[in-house]
Amino acid sequence: MFTVCFFILDKGFLLVRNSAPDREVDRRLEMIVTGKIQSDVLIYGSSRGARSIIAKVFSDSLGISAYNLSFPGSNIIFHEFLLRLTLETKGNKKPKTVILVVDDSDELKVAKSLKFRLDRMYPLLKYREIRKELVKQKEKKPILNELFVVHQLNKSNFLFKKRRFNANDSIMPCGSMPILNQKKTFDKIFNKDNFIYSPKGELVQKRNALASITNYCNTNNIELILAIPPNFKFVTIGFADRLKTLTNGYATVWQYDQKNLVYSNPDYFFDNHHLRTNGSYVFTNELVKFYAQQHKL
Repeated sequence: MFTVCFFILDKGFLLVRNSAPDREVDRRLEMIVTGKIQSDVLIYGSSRGARSIIAKVFSDSLGISAYNLSFPGSNIIFHEFLLRLTLETKGNKKPKTVILVVDDSDELKVAKSLKFRLDRMYPLLKYREIRKELVKQKEKKPILNELFVVHQLNKSNFLFKKRRFNANDSIMPCGSMPILNQKKTFDKIFNKDNFIYSPKGELVQKRNALASITNYCNTNNIELILAIPPNFKFVTIGFADRLKTLTNGYATVWQYDQKNLVYSNPDYFFDNHHLRTNGSYVFTNELVKFYAQQHKL
């Protein structure tokens, strides 16, 4: 009797699980898992990708569809998952180009601010692919995950309030998340010191994720561009060459124009690592121009 009652009660949690997506405002991961991604150019990355690249500029300037799937606070392991899910889910259009926005300081190393965004997963537990990935990430036990709905849930699933964007997390229709707060709070001296990249400290898991992204693009005949956005300093020497080595030369590694005075002007930065919206348009237009030259558009 207890077992029967427990199973009945457990199935009651399906309502909690399945209603969670309707409370979200960022529906981009759900778009992937439901096969609604239909763009020729897809952009992946952390906040550097979300803030720095305005995907709409690709369509406005070149007439090609582009969508930004970058998530602030996410690491390259999460980016690999997003690309894999994009390519494996029926209905999604296979992109012609993948742009992976990378950080020249800690993309492949320990970075406390970057992680696998589990918090973006739990609202979408109604989808089997999400539940399977949580098991793969060792967040859930495989057998219990199949048997009991309550085992699948996280405490965040019991927060029934509708989510809201904060000032800097509003999402444009193209998926980009430029910093809308244009109040000038950043005023630092541009760091002109030369930093030389060292592979020491790279994590195997992150190198494997980059290798997997490269392999997915290679086997699916997708162009891969690794874009290095500006920090408020000169770009790290040797990092681009390291990326070329790790991708066996398959990826095109593109860096912003360091001679452009915009990137040493604090008026275009929100903080040391993120451009304000005016800087994002400058950077995106530079990337779009490079893309057009590469494809003779």
